[in-house]
Amino acid sequence: MNTEIIENTLLALINEFKKDEEEKYNAVENTIKSIHKSFLEEEELKTNILNQIFPKIKTIIEEVKEEMKKYPPQFCIFDAVNLQRYENYNSNLLANFLKINIEYEGTKLSFVKDFLIYLNNKLKWDYYGLKSIEELEKINHSDINIKREKYAYRRRMDLFISYKKDFAIIIENKIYASDQPNQLNDYYKKNQDIYNNIYIIYLTPYGNEPNENSLSSNVRKELGDNFKTLKHCDIALWLENILENEKYCFFHKENILFKENDNKYIKDYRLLKSAMIQTIHNANMLGNNTKEIDMTKEKIRKLLKENIFEDIQTVEDAEEYKKIFNSVIDIINEKEWSIKAKPHIEFTQKVLDYLKKNGESKSYTFLAEKEILNGIVNKNKYPHNIEFKTINEANVILENNNNGTDIDFHFGIYTENERTIKKIKKLDEEINNIFEKFSKDSSGWIYIYYINTEKDIPEEIAIAMIKLYDLLKENL
Repeated sequence: MNTEIIENTLLALINEFKKDEEEKYNAVENTIKSIHKSFLEEEELKTNILNQIFPKIKTIIEEVKEEMKKYPPQFCIFDAVNLQRYENYNSNLLANFLKINIEYEGTKLSFVKDFLIYLNNKLKWDYYGLKSIEELEKINHSDINIKREKYAYRRRMDLFISYKKDFAIIIENKIYASDQPNQLNDYYKKNQDIYNNIYIIYLTPYGNEPNENSLSSNVRKELGDNFKTLKHCDIALWLENILENEKYCFFHKENILFKENDNKYIKDYRLLKSAMIQTIHNANMLGNNTKEIDMTKEKIRKLLKENIFEDIQTVEDAEEYKKIFNSVIDIINEKEWSIKAKPHIEFTQKVLDYLKKNGESKSYTFLAEKEILNGIVNKNKYPHNIEFKTINEANVILENNNNGTDIDFHFGIYTENERTIKKIKKLDEEINNIFEKFSKDSSGWIYIYYINTEKDIPEEIAIAMIKLYDLLKENL
């Protein structure tokens, strides 16, 4: 509601209270009715505007799809195989690019050195005395250490780049996962006495800032300009710079195939170049930095200017419309997760049907479909679709987990009790005889198996759960 209307209404209320008692009550009643009517009229107006806009947005999306057909197909391998938003794969990819070291016609070229130069230009980092590009160029590739998941106390850093004892760059790659308490603090403290200078990059799709519980204000103050946020599209820019750099011009030479015996070999740099192009596209897609998104945004901006922007005159107005559109996004997200969860819920129901027929009904609890969906939609929740009774702090559980991009679906034995863990490990042979596909020791899951709803058989999972429960009951 407009601030001016609220102020005028309150002034009217104050004036009415100054009147006689009987008139006062009548006036207040009428004023409240007036406020309510004003609210209803304003909400009805907004509802009508939105009802006009949503069909137009659907039309815009269809128009953009048609227009995009004029462009070459934008095929992203990572998206096609559902690996686009998995942080570990993304970090592996970046680490492997950084390790590339090429010697071409007497010239030594290093991707990690070019990455350092890119950061130097973008972030003005001098790497503790290496203030010029010429000095950076003189570094030997072999002296630069690149590690994935380097340990810092009980944590693992996504990417760690170091040069002797001069400096270290810590890259924390976040796509969907949330910060852990003291995460960046621990990374810094573990290395601050080892290297002359510590740099931290917080890499996210949109350049988000870390939570203060991960990077405290004190540590951030110590780091100063040595802490920076980057977007994934910045990684795309670094790779684009390499492709456009004159010293890498041989990447674009004519393809050469040569044959040896019955095998054909690629003698040029097609595979590397295509991998770079795919990675550039993937990094841009992570941050919605693509031609299709740009076209859609521009058309929607025009639509909003024509229909809504005149009604947004204050910050309060803008916040109110943001709430409305955020609610729409939340509802669409819920719908998406419910579609993804459907195979898991159907599989769970078949496991449950078998347990009801063949298991002891008092030995386990289970969640209704609505409860499972609520757990999946609310990220960082782990709905226990089916859970057997606790035995010495150990459980046999069938569980879902929203990992941000997809839904993990697994079952196994869970406990964090050290004594119970030792006892369970003594039963390793018996457990493998029950279900031989288990992985072991995964963050409290002493035994865990990730279920494939298309290939696994619900009855087999149900039988394994019953047998595991009986085994624990007899031995713990």
